Amino acid sequence: MHPGDLDSLLAQLVDETITPAELTRLEQCLDGDPEAQRRYLHYLDLHAELTHSGGSGASTSRVAPASRRGWMAAGLAAAAAVAISIATSIALRDGGGPAPIVRVIDLDGSVRWRGENGQSGSPIAIDRLLSSGTLETVTPDSWAEIAFPDGTSVSLAGQSQLSLAIVDDQKVLRLREGNLSIEAAKQDPERPLRVITPSAEAEVLGTQFNVKANAFSARFVVNEGLVRVKRLADGLVEDVAADEVVVAALERDTEFTATSRREFVEIWQSVLPRDQLQGQWEPAQDATRPGGLRATPHLWSGEPSEPVPPVLLYSAVFDPSAGRLPPVRLAESARLLVRGRIEREGQLHIGFGTNRRRGGFIGKYQVPGGLAVSPDEGGRFEIELDLHAFKRVRDRFPLSPIGHEMDWLWIQTVKKDVGLVVERVELNR
Repeated sequence: MHPGDLDSLLAQLVDETITPAELTRLEQCLDGDPEAQRRYLHYLDLHAELTHSGGSGASTSRVAPASRRGWMAAGLAAAAAVAISIATSIALRDGGGPAPIVRVIDLDGSVRWRGENGQSGSPIAIDRLLSSGTLETVTPDSWAEIAFPDGTSVSLAGQSQLSLAIVDDQKVLRLREGNLSIEAAKQDPERPLRVITPSAEAEVLGTQFNVKANAFSARFVVNEGLVRVKRLADGLVEDVAADEVVVAALERDTEFTATSRREFVEIWQSVLPRDQLQGQWEPAQDATRPGGLRATPHLWSGEPSEPVPPVLLYSAVFDPSAGRLPPVRLAESARLLVRGRIEREGQLHIGFGTNRRRGGFIGKYQVPGGLAVSPDEGGRFEIELDLHAFKRVRDRFPLSPIGHEMDWLWIQTVKKDVGLVVERVELNR
């Protein structure tokens, strides 16, 4: 097929004017032709990027957030739907494995994928099509975004584990632990999207919401639409509307009522062990050794596209909006203060993930190269940083985190165990 003919079919594809016969012709063109497949993926990525930015003049335009999200959903739907349709058609013709259900939109850090048969297959990468299985972001600075054919996008961040499946044409997401952000397209009322955690189950027909879960509880924050949450401990059901939050715990005597999401704060001080996401809580021993969160080890295997021999990391991770606490907004004049103990000098790496204000995941930021830290005579250290010291880790993220809501924060060392214990983290102005 001439490149011009391929481009014409791709234009009809993203404009949703392609006929069944033309779609079959496109499938035949892509099947077994690496150059055509490369051109196809490049075209879809370019279209999604233009759709997301609103065209070359989008940097100065003022587009309503809801409209911008709609355009992005349309771009993701076009890219994911046809990629999955073509891959499914080829798989069925060739007698291949399970049909794919999602497409990888973007990712960063250490990310793993295991198919439903337990095999990981080829390294996970942008544009890869995934069938039913489990997606895992391994380290505190990991992140991945995937999209279903209907434009529903899912972001997984931090140390998280999510199983994906389509059951009787219904999306089923099982969040075993971690941070999940979902922008759900309109669903069939008879087949709502289901999100299951160890302590709760939710059903949605089309909305934007965030979930943070562990083995004991789950917090649902709804930014748009309505989410119906069932607490598994007793079967109680609560409808959570926009700008509301609910916490579903395993204990039946805990509060299970949707409440208004409290207005953001710009000053925050950690309280341990309440704000602990990763690390080992060590109670105070005496006045000279207050309680703190000791960094615990885990393995990092490089970037998805550049795997490396496993590297040992030691991390302490904090949740600044634990439970029903209000979101923490990053203000222009804010400064981050970290106090703790170390047994020997080393490089501390500090970063955080952010959400859009009253929205889903938007970016990750960290201090490039880390910070050289030495203990004083008492084995203590203190770091104070202007927020402008934190740089985005991907070009697709906004240039600055100012105005975002801090979702999680990590402090870690790489390869070297310096005996890191974080006693307090503060955000001051």
